[in-house]
Amino acid sequence: MNLIKIFSELTTNLDKLDKGRETILPKTRSIIRDCSNAIKHIHRKEFDLYNEKISLIKQTHTELKEMVNLEPGAFVKFLKTPEQEYAEAVSFYAIVNKQELPTPSQLNIDPLNYAFGLADVIGELRRYALDNIRNSQLSELNQILEDMDEIYTNLFSLDYPAGITQDLRPKTDRARSLIEKTRGDISISLQMNDLKKCIEKNKKD
Repeated sequence: MNLIKIFSELTTNLDKLDKGRETILPKTRSIIRDCSNAIKHIHRKEFDLYNEKISLIKQTHTELKEMVNLEPGAFVKFLKTPEQEYAEAVSFYAIVNKQELPTPSQLNIDPLNYAFGLADVIGELRRYALDNIRNSQLSELNQILEDMDEIYTNLFSLDYPAGITQDLRPKTDRARSLIEKTRGDISISLQMNDLKKCIEKNKKD
């Protein structure tokens, strides 16, 4: 039956994949962790620290892609989460600093993974808006809401079967809910600010 030779080849192949996986996983964890820290730096407006972190992420991502390309059929799945986090961090930074969003090709990221990252940016923008409200920084609130709406509108326009877009539509639907909550929070905050101005004006009069 020749099973010894067959399973020898199988074992050799699986050993190779297992070793590749064990090499890849630390890279994915590193990117995910560093992206989380990069986003924290954005919220804290520590942009120099963000730039240091994103440079490290870019290098690690390049190394990860090289590893994945050795066995793309088996390893491409390991790119999804780190590339999603990478896209989220870079896009969030660009929006906060009123810069053009980089394209997936510029970041060397799979376009669908990029879309997942954009969907998650909406959550970070909500947090950013709430921080602005707490700090009485109201001038940017409407622009933040417009940015959230624009991202959602473009994500919603991706009308393809779930077999292609995977779980992008449920993530987009959750983003819509966050936008509506943020819209309510911003409306109340701006109304309260207008009321405060009216009261102060009446006191002066």
